[in-house]
Amino acid sequence: MRDAYVQSLDALTEDVKRLIFSLKNTLHRTGEAMLKMDVRMATEIRDGDEFFDQMIREIMRKDLKIQVLQSPVAGDWRGLVGTFKILGDMERIADHCSDISSYVLRIAAAENPVPVPDGFDQMYADMEGLVNTAFDCYIKGDDRTAEFIRDKDDVVDANFNKILNELSSKIENDTDRMNTAAYVDYVLILKYIERMADHGTNIGEWVVYQKRNELQGKPLEM
Repeated sequence: MRDAYVQSLDALTEDVKRLIFSLKNTLHRTGEAMLKMDVRMATEIRDGDEFFDQMIREIMRKDLKIQVLQSPVAGDWRGLVGTFKILGDMERIADHCSDISSYVLRIAAAENPVPVPDGFDQMYADMEGLVNTAFDCYIKGDDRTAEFIRDKDDVVDANFNKILNELSSKIENDTDRMNTAAYVDYVLILKYIERMADHGTNIGEWVVYQKRNELQGKPLEM
């Protein structure tokens, strides 16, 4: 019985690792599609969201099955609960990749597409680095690095506020309204980038919970 329990945990971990590998790739390609206005790539990412939805739902079912049927010990139970929460954040990251790609397609379809505003490349790179760090912390069980992920999120938030103000000015100054729709789409893309960083921060916090039974630095009662 114990062997079957360990095998179930190991299989769940391998499933999440495969999910992370695919999600890292899609996250990177989403940035490329945005910066290059690559219609083919953006279409593939938009249409591939169901792949992640199905994969995540299946892993969640396995996670819950172990929790309910195999009576995990305290440490394993925290791992399973944390993984379940992390899967929710991963699903939202995948959704946002699809969302960004949808707006890229709309911007690119314009007669004279508005170029990607300054700062998007750096903000996306900062977000991608944060999320990838969170993924790696989960795989390695690295709670020490995970607890500092929020500091990286502060950098993303600062860039978000700066670029948002710049886009707001562009909208106000676009008196003939030729580019207003594109600027609004870029505001929405900007928000999705900021939200992905938030989900990466959440993942880091759940890694700390898995290892220390703490959330946001506070120990939890068992």
